[in-house]
Amino acid sequence: DILSSCIFCKNIQPTNILAESQHFFAVLDIDPIQEGHILLISKKHYLTLLEIPDNVLLDLFSFEKKIIHLLENEFHVLGVSVLQNNGATMDEGTHFHVHLVPRYKNDDFWDSQYVSKIPLDLYLLKHKLNQLN
Repeated sequence: DILSSCIFCKNIQPTNILAESQHFFAVLDIDPIQEGHILLISKKHYLTLLEIPDNVLLDLFSFEKKIIHLLENEFHVLGVSVLQNNGATMDEGTHFHVHLVPRYKNDDFWDSQYVSKIPLDLYLLKHKLNQLN
């Protein structure tokens, strides 16, 4: 059963929760990219952003905004990178979550990022995106 194997559904202890909104809670990442790396984890088990109702997403953005404001104004970070995997790209044994990574001038964040380039039909992508209007 997927819920019983989800580390977010069964292993997050109340003492690890730093803050919460109606639909999300914040914890420190156990393998942080940077000091203060925070995870915002949905209280309900969603596997993909596409499953999440709009009102829950509004709660997420409001919660993100409060935490980013705190980091940028009280801890003087330059900014925050908001990272989110979705669906099959999420780590096994997890559900929907967002990473908030504090950023600093000359932190070399992008220097260590490397991905293999996979071809994508950009003409078709532009066409399909234009149809969303």
